[in-house]
Amino acid sequence: MSRLKFAGADYAGALGFFVYASSVVVTPIVLLRLGEDLAFGLAEGGGIEAVRAFFLLAILIASGAAAARWGKIPTLAVGGLVLAVGLFAYAAAPSYAIVLAAVVLVGLGGGILEALINPLIQDAHPHDSGRYLNVVNAFFSVGVLVSVVVVGDLLTRGVSWRVLVAGVGVLAVGTAALFGLASRRDRPNRPAAAAEKPGAGFLGSAARIVREPLFWIYSVAMFCGGGAEGAFTFWSASYIQIHFDAVARAGAIGTAAFAAGMVVGRIGFGRMVRQGGLQTLIIASALAGVVLSIIAYRVDGMGALYAVLFAAGVSIACFWPSIQSHAATRVPHDSTTLFVLLSCAGIPGFGLTSWAMGLIAERAGLRASLLVIPALLTVLAVAMVAGSRIGSRPEDR
Repeated sequence: MSRLKFAGADYAGALGFFVYASSVVVTPIVLLRLGEDLAFGLAEGGGIEAVRAFFLLAILIASGAAAARWGKIPTLAVGGLVLAVGLFAYAAAPSYAIVLAAVVLVGLGGGILEALINPLIQDAHPHDSGRYLNVVNAFFSVGVLVSVVVVGDLLTRGVSWRVLVAGVGVLAVGTAALFGLASRRDRPNRPAAAAEKPGAGFLGSAARIVREPLFWIYSVAMFCGGGAEGAFTFWSASYIQIHFDAVARAGAIGTAAFAAGMVVGRIGFGRMVRQGGLQTLIIASALAGVVLSIIAYRVDGMGALYAVLFAAGVSIACFWPSIQSHAATRVPHDSTTLFVLLSCAGIPGFGLTSWAMGLIAERAGLRASLLVIPALLTVLAVAMVAGSRIGSRPEDR
């Protein structure tokens, strides 16, 4: 197996995912202090995340069109700057209304990074993208892990939430600068086989992709994979605090254990698994995740649960980057458009699963809601097996 060779775009993408993850988790970490300073409650706090997620999803399609017109790297540099401006405005906000306005920019900037980093890596390494995508995506989990530990600790030590949010903004400026400094020789060109017909735009490419049965199968897989990741990321801390009557720090350790497993899994799979082995990896990981999520439902010791969360992180790590990379080899259309559309399936899976688990928790308890995870992973495995039995249509020429 050839050695991984990283270029400027890979390093910029890694930092971009780190900052994007930090911008996602910083609000939940500082929410109570933020609410105290600006005098709003938990319902308004949930509204902050809803606004961010809505505008993140809304910008995905526009990002693909912008990349087709101006190129991925310039668009990503702008995305980093928009994210930075939003975070700085967030840090300086004197009222809840200004926070919401700032979070619009955070959502737009984060959406550009979410939409275009993976297509950029795909274009840079078209014949071995699965390995590179797993390694670069590991830095999203690194961002979650570092943010949970560092921001939580600094907040406990009395550092202002405004300083912490602004610190993430400084990192976003660094991301924009790194994309801006990427040399022309590091800017990947799409292979001829993936090139669009002259004059064909993003929407035309999207129209062709949605006619592919395989696209919808992989969209189901992305929804389920994103849902499983979101379930563990969002609810692990609360579950530990409620089920074990534990302090907040114990819950944070659980979230950190899951994120650490994601880091180990993505870097490990990126180094070991060839492109042709992605489908087997995804199916095997889904089945392992079914077993581990059932064990998480059954286990009654906090230490044992930490170990299960770490293992679950390893099993779920490959889904987002590997499904996208595998889909790019099976669906013969523009990879940028394909990745954007698949993200439009994964992001709602992340959010809607967390919401559905909350509804179940209100009626039957948070422990019962954990059973949503093995159900999602079973559907994911079935979808990938079904995808292996369906042939792709040749691209319209």
